[in-house]
Amino acid sequence: MIKESIPELPNDAYQTPSSRVKNLRMMLGLSRKKFEEVTGISAATLQAWETDKTPLSTKGANKLVAAFETLNINSTTDWLLLGEGFPPRYHQPETECFELDARILKEVFYFEQNNPSPIVSIICDDSMAPFYELGDYVGGCQLLPNKAEKLIGKDCIVTLETGQVVIRRVQQGKEGRLNLYSLNYETQAENAFISDCKIQRIAQIIWHRRTDAVSI
Repeated sequence: MIKESIPELPNDAYQTPSSRVKNLRMMLGLSRKKFEEVTGISAATLQAWETDKTPLSTKGANKLVAAFETLNINSTTDWLLLGEGFPPRYHQPETECFELDARILKEVFYFEQNNPSPIVSIICDDSMAPFYELGDYVGGCQLLPNKAEKLIGKDCIVTLETGQVVIRRVQQGKEGRLNLYSLNYETQAENAFISDCKIQRIAQIIWHRRTDAVSI
């Protein structure tokens, strides 16, 4: 079966166990309270792991692996604890095969190796449907926030000031800030529209890999 990468690759935000836990949760668009409601792991425990107040243990990593599985995300204790091996991946139906998995991952790595400051992310909700579907890969080349005005009207991968990554179309906001909006007016995704936001980085989508268009 195919399991697609969730975080951006590579990403300096994923260098410690605490940052890997926090940024993966934020990548999924879940607050700590919402994560508790969905997975049963308390918000207080999650906060302790994410702030390094309590170092993530093997037992804790195993709980997170099981929790992410309920959200259709496959992860490993090695990645959570050590940052080693494949990053978390979107869980596709059992009918998919490893050949397809390898083909798409090869394309991701090729994009990263042949583009400056690459950012690769995945569509995790329906906010940009029907143009970008759940599970699709998108990629771009990172620009600093002061260059973001060049991307007005473009579909972009945006890292917010909070560290959350969203895929949105960009509009001009107030005082040099940005408005980010989804293309699906019926979406139930969090932060479908974000006004006058501050960002850490941004990349126009220049590569889009639809997984439903792949054949073996």
